[in-house]
Amino acid sequence: MIGRKHLLLILFLLFAPAVQDWAPARAQLVPPPLRLYIPFEAAWDGMVETLGKNEFELLRQNRGQGFILSSFREYSAGLLTESHISKIGEKPKLIDGDWVRVRHQFEIRVELIAERETVVTVDANIQALQREYLGKETWIEIQTNGKLEETLLTQFGQHLFGDAFSLQEPKKGFWERDPTYAPGQERQGVPRIVGPERLP
Repeated sequence: MIGRKHLLLILFLLFAPAVQDWAPARAQLVPPPLRLYIPFEAAWDGMVETLGKNEFELLRQNRGQGFILSSFREYSAGLLTESHISKIGEKPKLIDGDWVRVRHQFEIRVELIAERETVVTVDANIQALQREYLGKETWIEIQTNGKLEETLLTQFGQHLFGDAFSLQEPKKGFWERDPTYAPGQERQGVPRIVGPERLP
């Protein structure tokens, strides 16, 4: 006869996969801050240039506070808007109307930890435009899933360290290489970049 403990164990093993599938497993965590062993100026200039390459303007920037707020940029519009929202955030359920466009901006912190140690934090603000059947339009805040932040940090890292940079799979010995990036040709003696590590 099966004991109570064994029965509970069997039930747990049977229903655990179903519970796991029900949970929002597809939600991606927002990337943690990125620690870089480079001067503040190199990290700041690198992020500003990365935003520029992605056609973002700077609405606010304060070097003293290490804060950058980018402009909004359209991510998608038209028939594919609804599916594209799901790629970058948690899509709210619509009772009335349709999603017609989605846009995003970045809030970035560049913090000086030591003379040659900087921490970079990226947060995305996502908004989707809802058009009701009667024509009223409203911007709705969308909860990010971390995809946009991960993409920007990866592009930022590639700008500093080259195309081999990856947040997920750093190659052994890669961080000991000299960077391909220098913050302005007029600067001399830019300190050697050891490389980034993710903060816990």
